[in-house]
This record gives sequence, structure tokens and C-alpha cells, in this order.
Amino acid sequence: MENRWITAEGKLSGLPIRICYRESWQQLAGQGNAPVCVQIAWHAESKDPQTQFPDLSEMVQVDIFNQQLMAALEDGDTAYVCMVITHNGINQWVIYGADLDAIKQVLDNLPVSGAGYPIEVVADEDPEWKIFKQVKEAIRQN
Repeated sequence: MENRWITAEGKLSGLPIRICYRESWQQLAGQGNAPVCVQIAWHAESKDPQTQFPDLSEMVQVDIFNQQLMAALEDGDTAYVCMVITHNGINQWVIYGADLDAIKQVLDNLPVSGAGYPIEVVADEDPEWKIFKQVKEAIRQN
């Protein structure tokens, strides 16, 4: 899958929001072999007072996690990070793949330092990519 991203920025509930998604997402969605959607939410411990995004020091950690996550999932074609949303102190990754157990194993083996990452993980069967499409449609409407 190509690694070209489209970025949309705006406001949601009066706060800045940034949504990045893969330009070639339809390629993966159209193949029908990525029916599992995993969403990871990183809840920032400290926010930038102007943007309400995670503050600069925490964004460094978010970026490290993002790079480790993408490398671990995508190098083995386990799954693909298809969208990243940043809003109100939360970074959220939307990931699609074929096998939840394989994705879980990759997540369990990510290198961590200290107490680990402040993340929550949820997974759903989403063969039609409804979660992704709902967010993408909301971008287009605004």
C-alpha cells in the first residue's frame, strides 16, 4: 500500500482537529481482505493550551509510537494504519487488517519504555469499512 497521506484540518466543537488518511485507502478496502478495524486512542497527559493537541514533549512520544506501530504492522503486512485523528488531547489510529489475533500480537510486542503507553484499544468487524467512511464523509461535508 502506498504511503501517501491526505491531511484535513478544521474545527470540531470549537477545537482544532487534524485528520490524516491514506490516499490509496480504496485499494486495501476494495480487496476485501481487511475486515477487522482496530482503533487505538492515546489520551494525552498534557495538552497544548492553544490547540488542545498533546503538548510538544508528548507529541514526540506519540510520533515514536506511530512509527513503531506502522513499522511493526505494515512490514509484515499484518495490517495498515489507514487514518490518524488528532483532537482535544487524543490521537487516534484507525487500522484495518485481516486477523485480529495477529494485530494483537504485534501490539503486545511493541517496544515500550517505562510504564507503557497511555492507550486504549478497541476492535470491531468492519468488512465494509463503515468506520473509516463515516469519518471521511464528515470531512467532505465540512
